[in-house]
Amino acid sequence: MMKGLRTFLYELKYAFLGMKRHIMLCFSAISAIGITLLLIGALLIIGFHVDYFSNGVQKDLSIHVILNEDITDESSIDDVKNEISKLKNVENVDFSSKDNELELMIKEKGSAFKAYRGDSNPLSNAFFVFVRNASSINETSKQIKNIDGVASVAFGGDSVTSLVEMLNMIQKIGIGIVALLIVLSLYLIYNTIRTTIDSRRDEILIMRTVGATNGFISNPFIVEGIIIGLLGSVIPYLIVHFGYQKLYTSLNGQLFTPMFALFKPDVINFQVGSSIVLAGVLIGGFASLLAARKYLKMKR
Repeated sequence: MMKGLRTFLYELKYAFLGMKRHIMLCFSAISAIGITLLLIGALLIIGFHVDYFSNGVQKDLSIHVILNEDITDESSIDDVKNEISKLKNVENVDFSSKDNELELMIKEKGSAFKAYRGDSNPLSNAFFVFVRNASSINETSKQIKNIDGVASVAFGGDSVTSLVEMLNMIQKIGIGIVALLIVLSLYLIYNTIRTTIDSRRDEILIMRTVGATNGFISNPFIVEGIIIGLLGSVIPYLIVHFGYQKLYTSLNGQLFTPMFALFKPDVINFQVGSSIVLAGVLIGGFASLLAARKYLKMKR
């Protein structure tokens, strides 16, 4: 226990010593990773919301299937429903009676249509078909239209499909940018730790001469990288914490319409904030590990 504590204190001491010797280089790396983590945090917020919006759109997206006028008995309705349910992209099929269809029309177009209640209702029975993949809704609509007993289908047109495809494209672009930023952060910390190791090559040679293991030599540099990553995550975390809170308040918790409701600040602070800190620590530690191992392997 005590031996482990002494080893850790040694690694911590030499990590701070290495940072002190190259304070400007460390400051540059901390600033660079801070900017990178801030961008990653912003992209994570956008990515979470795009995924949330996309799922919301796809969840609420349905195909309105109008049945022929002669499809009135329960057996015929069930036959059409079973045919629709067999389609690969169909998630769920909900029945809507002609009376319910009229009530929906009254709600959407006004009370003038109340005159058609009862026996004068000219509408047909219908289904609301929910799909698994919104990007294939057009193809699914065509398949449903070809089923016997179906009079017409409607799902909102190409605008809805385009919206889903656009949200998915934004999400993919965001993931690509985050990956590039992580690679950039690794490169910056790698170079910082490599410079620190080069400046201590005589000391490392002495430690190797007296029998020090590669792990004992490299651990202080790994700790130094973790500290750099941790320090670089502080300002991005604070900006995300307070900045998103202000953004959420100023937009009243939604983007344009209630359909695009924003995540509550405590959710973003936990998910994105913890991701920023964890990313800083992992990037710093991994980059330092690569630098230390490569140097020690070359100098073996």
